[in-house]
Amino acid sequence: MKPKNIIVGATGLIGSALVDIMLERGKTVIKTYNGSNSNGGIKLDLRDGNFDGLCDSISENDNVYILSAYSNPSWVFENQEEAKRVNLIGTINFIKKIIPKSPRIIYMSSVEVFDGTKGGYEECDLPNPLNLYGAMKYQIECYLKEKYDRHTIVRTSWNVGLDFRSRCVVSLTYQSLLKAGAKMAVDNKFSITSVEDTAQGLCALGNFPEIKKIHICGDGVVSRSQIAELIIQNSKNSALMNFEPCHFSEISYSEPRGLINNMNNSLSKEVMGISYQNSLDVILKKIAIIDRETINL
Repeated sequence: MKPKNIIVGATGLIGSALVDIMLERGKTVIKTYNGSNSNGGIKLDLRDGNFDGLCDSISENDNVYILSAYSNPSWVFENQEEAKRVNLIGTINFIKKIIPKSPRIIYMSSVEVFDGTKGGYEECDLPNPLNLYGAMKYQIECYLKEKYDRHTIVRTSWNVGLDFRSRCVVSLTYQSLLKAGAKMAVDNKFSITSVEDTAQGLCALGNFPEIKKIHICGDGVVSRSQIAELIIQNSKNSALMNFEPCHFSEISYSEPRGLINNMNNSLSKEVMGISYQNSLDVILKKIAIIDRETINL
């Protein structure tokens, strides 16, 4: 029987890109959504525990991608109870419900499970999350490892969608540069990944059931100040932009954040044959998109 690919969170940034790639490759896809944007999918709210309609269609031949979560660490900290209902309690309840069906579970985790002290994190490195968002992601990782063997944990970093509406580090930096008093840390470094590459990797995972944990993230490392400089050098609104270079310790956050948040992607390239777009090219493409959609200021 041809396996089905159930994508929980199919209308999000990564989920919608994954749907497009799978459909292009002729794979069978079942999409879920929560909210008004159905896109032809099945309504699934991780908060209410009503999973029967979806679970009835799942079998042991299927791949279940769990991509749905509140992903803004600041929002998660400010809305802890609501975030916990989805990112932790709802996700665990959903996993419990589908385990008897014996599908393969592919769970989207994050670089935020690490503490950002060294960078270049490999799959075998021990997580030590600094913030609530990362802690919840790590709790799900631990639950899967303890309770269910047929799983794969995927960690990713900042994903950039090449459209105007998607939230990413480039668009956030662009908007900050238009405001007075912008500060950009020279020592805060991370990976940039095109969401297309992330979706390609997730799709390819269907052929590698033996993989338990993998990092899907772009090559290279960029700093927040480097992104700011690229934007100013290439944006039509550069005359209105400015920032003060600083150290990460000078930036105020509601809870701790990792300083160096990049991961080693060697396994994804060597085992799965993934190639990643150049991070600087991805940034430049995103700047051009924001420029086209931004009204002249």
